Amino acid sequence: MKEHTKYFLISMSILLLVQITFAQVSDEKEIQPGKAEIALLARADKDSVVLRWAPTTPGGWVIANKIGYNVERVKLTPDKPFQPEDYVKLNPQPIKPLPLDDWKASVSRDNKFSAIAAQAIYGKVFVPQALDEKNTNALKNAADELMNRYSFALFAADNDAATASAMGLRFVDRNVKAGESFVYRVYVAEQTTSYYYDTAYVMVEVKAAIKIPPPLQLTFESGDGSILLKWKETPINKFSGYYIYRSEDGKSFKKLNEMPLIITTPKEATEEVEPMFRDTSTINYRKYQYKVYGVTPFGELSEPAEIIAFSKDLTAPPAPILDKPKQFSADEVSLSWKLENATEDLVGFIISRSNNPLYNFEVLTPKPLPKNVFNFTDKVSKQEEVYYVVASVDTAGNLSFSLPQMVILIDTVPPSIPTGLTGRIDTNGIVTLKWNLGPEWNLLGYRVLRANDPTHEFQQLTGQVHTDTTYIDTININTLTRYVYYRIAAVNTRYQHSEMSPVLALKRPDKIPPVEAVFENVSVTDSSVYFEWIPSTSEDLHYQKLFKRVQGEERWRMIDSLSPKVSSYLDKNVEKTLIYEYTIISVDSSGLESPRSYPVVGRPYDTGQRYPVNNFSAKYDEKNKSVVLEWNYAPKLKEKYWFVIYRGLSENQLNELKAVESDSKVYRDKEISAGNIYYYGIAVMTSNGGQSEKVLTSVNIPKK
Repeated sequence: MKEHTKYFLISMSILLLVQITFAQVSDEKEIQPGKAEIALLARADKDSVVLRWAPTTPGGWVIANKIGYNVERVKLTPDKPFQPEDYVKLNPQPIKPLPLDDWKASVSRDNKFSAIAAQAIYGKVFVPQALDEKNTNALKNAADELMNRYSFALFAADNDAATASAMGLRFVDRNVKAGESFVYRVYVAEQTTSYYYDTAYVMVEVKAAIKIPPPLQLTFESGDGSILLKWKETPINKFSGYYIYRSEDGKSFKKLNEMPLIITTPKEATEEVEPMFRDTSTINYRKYQYKVYGVTPFGELSEPAEIIAFSKDLTAPPAPILDKPKQFSADEVSLSWKLENATEDLVGFIISRSNNPLYNFEVLTPKPLPKNVFNFTDKVSKQEEVYYVVASVDTAGNLSFSLPQMVILIDTVPPSIPTGLTGRIDTNGIVTLKWNLGPEWNLLGYRVLRANDPTHEFQQLTGQVHTDTTYIDTININTLTRYVYYRIAAVNTRYQHSEMSPVLALKRPDKIPPVEAVFENVSVTDSSVYFEWIPSTSEDLHYQKLFKRVQGEERWRMIDSLSPKVSSYLDKNVEKTLIYEYTIISVDSSGLESPRSYPVVGRPYDTGQRYPVNNFSAKYDEKNKSVVLEWNYAPKLKEKYWFVIYRGLSENQLNELKAVESDSKVYRDKEISAGNIYYYGIAVMTSNGGQSEKVLTSVNIPKK
């Protein structure tokens, strides 16, 4: 027993909390004192059937070891149901654990599982003293020891067939043929009054055994000097343990766990614990090939699940210490930092900025600054306060961040004067003011002020800053004061105020809008539309809004705001051949608008004449034996155009030579003969049929 004991002691530290497949059966049902079930499994091959069983309680296991088990079978036939008396016992004597001497002789001394089982069955038993008030833990200690022996013994049986046979928990029936079917039953050889056992049954069809599928979904997580393997159990084959192998060359594999890896789920857990194994002896970035085998309760190995994995550097470099940032101008912030105990794999530094100290940081240096650079200047605008962090980064991409530093940016510039203040008063005395939104990024809002006389002090209407660009006021219209006056001032988030806007004078309302204007005359040229009208005859006409659109469009576009006395307009912003419509809305001093006037129509015509080119010249290039033509063209035509070059031996006999794109201003003529005088002409052509006059030039080609 000395050799077996040695192996058992070696394994104790590994298997301290082990619970194996058959032992877990008892966890799923409430244990009844003095009663045990027998959990029975079967695995068939084409010429044999292997049975494995175990009692579901520690006490039932101890008693059954002394009594032994019987194994019986009955053959199933399709045409005849079997009767209880048809069972045939397969063992001549009850199946029990081998005596210790026989155990030593039949099982290899190197079998660790055999040593564990022998120690659990035949090792020295701790016998507690009688339970009294001075020895209240004795019975509990005895129960714990029995559970440990039971768990370790069944663990050993699950992982080694020879051990299971030696323990009397395994039987092989070789008197079978492929295609036959049997029902097996296993029961305790003798009934006892101290313990009651159920009989276990299992039905088996004899056929060739299939390979045991590998564990499922094998994955890995890279650690720093370690690799964590994860996988899932197969739903059909419940493995009692796992072996993990590793190879560095993909050929020779080394077992990493001498004892099977056991996965147990605590009773109070809501989900099953997923199998995993951490290999802590890896070299970062070196690739390893792993194989994970499942161990069945029959001591058989499954097919391996395989994966290639690697560990990586996850150790971040030391964090920089960021100094207090400094602001040197309105939009420049200077950062400086230091780093103590820099690592050899340090790459450099990354600067980030945010308007929040905890999140939304924007990386300012996508490419890290060199590791010998310890300062950075950031251009920042449209911010009141910002936060900076500096991160050190190593070759593996690991980052270590400094604490964030805040900068409150200096701002001494007040908002600009508000523009576009307009308003109107309706017949109920409701005043609606509108103005343009200021361009400032830190604009908080506006203050609105009112007076009945522009020379009096204006009174503020908004106790708090008004955040809209529209303001509604109510005034008394039953008064002899004809006008009411408004001004506004912009306010930023620093509560700096702009200068006051120009005074807006609003006339208390009348209810009749002005009459519309009437067009009198219209005339067109190739580049303009001119028209005249009779302005609105209303006495309180304040201004006129001129609108324009291309015929066929629905939307009118305002092109000008005119004083009441203006009665003609020249529109030069036109294109040839397009038909334009014009209308006028008259606005009185109360902001009331007339209906649109009846539109007038004008269509600029196209003369077809275009501007000619300038500085057209021809020079003989003796070196390249060619004539170089050059010219300038300043007009920017809205239509597509090009240049057409003509050539001849006489001014009156020019033939078209080449069409040149509008972006070219030079052309080289190589098809010339010595001793001739060549005349050249150039004209502008457009896609709308327009054409300029020809511009002429000539050049004399020397004789050879």
